[in-house]
Amino acid sequence: MIKKLARAKLVVMETKIKKKYSLATIAAELGTSKSAVSFVLNGAARSRRISPKLEKRIKDFCQKVGYRPNIHAQRMNSPYVKNIGILIDKAIAKDEVSPFSEYNTSRIIGGIAEAADAAGYRFSFQFHSETMKKEDIFEWFKNKEIDGLIYYGFRIPEDWRRLFKEEKCNIVGISIDPTHGTPCVNVTNYDASFKLTEHLIERGHKKFFYLAGSPVAYPGNERYRGFRDALQKGNIEFSTDNFFQANFNREKAEDFIKERWMHGKLEEDVIVCANDNMAVGVISALSEAGLKIPEQIAVVGADNINLCRFITPSLTTFDYLPFEQGKAAFSLLHDIIIGCQNPKNVVLKTTLCLRNSG
Repeated sequence: MIKKLARAKLVVMETKIKKKYSLATIAAELGTSKSAVSFVLNGAARSRRISPKLEKRIKDFCQKVGYRPNIHAQRMNSPYVKNIGILIDKAIAKDEVSPFSEYNTSRIIGGIAEAADAAGYRFSFQFHSETMKKEDIFEWFKNKEIDGLIYYGFRIPEDWRRLFKEEKCNIVGISIDPTHGTPCVNVTNYDASFKLTEHLIERGHKKFFYLAGSPVAYPGNERYRGFRDALQKGNIEFSTDNFFQANFNREKAEDFIKERWMHGKLEEDVIVCANDNMAVGVISALSEAGLKIPEQIAVVGADNINLCRFITPSLTTFDYLPFEQGKAAFSLLHDIIIGCQNPKNVVLKTTLCLRNSG
């Protein structure tokens, strides 16, 4: 009994006098510098030319004594935290239960994830909505939780853009208007839409109807501009009566075409949609009406989502390159984070996907 009490007393005494380690005490015991210990624990041993032998000694010692660095202190003292934020606008996926189930969004995130992982970065998500407070995003930067931010959506609020600039936040946008001054990634929406419309004109189409996306979406506006310029070049007349803003929404596009057909107003020989989701809705409405595609009326879209190849008829469109845009966005953001001078906006060249619908 006495021996057990003695052992218990000894354990208590050892616990009380257990040494608390810091960078300085670890460095002193190992006979090295405090900065060397910091570089090893922050994963910068190689870049700081710490020898593999010393790196192993430091890691083994820290493991032996159970030393864990203060993560928050590391963030505040390090120029990089190797983590980025991804902000996704909910408005881009109104047809879906979640933005994550929307084709372009999931592919863009996949591209960001692959590029970030290759560079040793992690990432965090937030959804953006009209009611969101800017403090929710700026806390990421203030707390040094992220090195930079990638935004994907229709547009960044003007007051946010101003604050990002004033606070010198590292940010890149995908599919936003480059004239607003935020570094961004896009595809050649105008050129692709122009060429697609030229293709339709060459096939003999003269009576066009256009289903537009959101008026605040840069890709949608560029696609409509390319469409109108191609018609002008081909001397094809176009009335604003043949234009409808369906806001990229499949159900809205389908219902509109159904109603137009039921009232005997569907006299066009081709319907051009600002995205594939609307085109799928249009094909559904026309098929229900018993119209043959493309013999009686052609349909084309934009984005090249997976469904394009599997519906009947397969959909003519052009590729939005979402995975490639995600990778390019991280690469651009990383250049900004590490101090690259004068980073340039990225515009990826897309291609037409000519199939059976038009």
